[in-house]
Amino acid sequence: MKNGADFEGRRMALASGVTLSVTSKGDGPPIVLLHGFPQNSYTWRKNLPTLADAGFRVIAPDMRGYGQSDKPQAVADYKTEHLVADVRALVHALGYERVHLVGHDWGGVVAFHVTAAHPELVERLVILNGPHPNVFRKSLFRSQAQRIRAWYVFLFQLPFLPERMLARKGTLARMLRLYGPGVFSKEDLATYTDAVRKPGAARCMVNYYRAASRWHHEIPVITRPTLVLWGEKDLALHPSQVDGLEKHVTDLTVKRFPDATHWLNEEKPVEVHEEIVRFLRAAGEGG
Repeated sequence: MKNGADFEGRRMALASGVTLSVTSKGDGPPIVLLHGFPQNSYTWRKNLPTLADAGFRVIAPDMRGYGQSDKPQAVADYKTEHLVADVRALVHALGYERVHLVGHDWGGVVAFHVTAAHPELVERLVILNGPHPNVFRKSLFRSQAQRIRAWYVFLFQLPFLPERMLARKGTLARMLRLYGPGVFSKEDLATYTDAVRKPGAARCMVNYYRAASRWHHEIPVITRPTLVLWGEKDLALHPSQVDGLEKHVTDLTVKRFPDATHWLNEEKPVEVHEEIVRFLRAAGEGG
């Protein structure tokens, strides 16, 4: 799998028990890109080719429940241990021992968990508007501003209703327009809408939130070099999610984007590319 050949939407059966759809480009040090809610690997369409051109092997899976990947329907199927196992199994299936790990939103949450549980698997970690699990959990109790922004997290705990709303025609497009004015084209909105309306997809997406509320646990301090990129106009995650993060991540660099929304990688692909490449190349310099 290291010969640089491209594969688009290749389905890979993993030791973790699911088959994921994976897109890859380039040749060089491996980067795994983990998407968030309510997207899929399509979210990396602007980043994947440029990172490959910069000399990296870039791997973007549809996470379980999303896109063309398997969609197990039980809430328990989305426990953190399963999401972590998927990433670990994917890395090993590709023939790597260690990768750079990049995650946005829920992909960032999973990336934090992977790095905490398996630091030997991660060379460098990059997070884009993805909350640290320990910080986010506490903020729901301590920060009214974050509780208000996270109203949907509480809604998603209800049975049946959230997935029906999410799969209803027009709902996802309105949500993406609200949280990212001007970020998404009509084609982007249609692509994400088609994905969420696939049989069982909306339930899987919501089950990430249900599982997180039922089986949450604190993660240990992360010691791998970590870059956090944060759009401060995020309507879902308050900028204070980054405050005090050095208590949980010992080798931390933070770059804030005052004029960017939650969808940082799609909104500012050039700036995100530059920050990621600069940070990852430092690994080759002993950084």
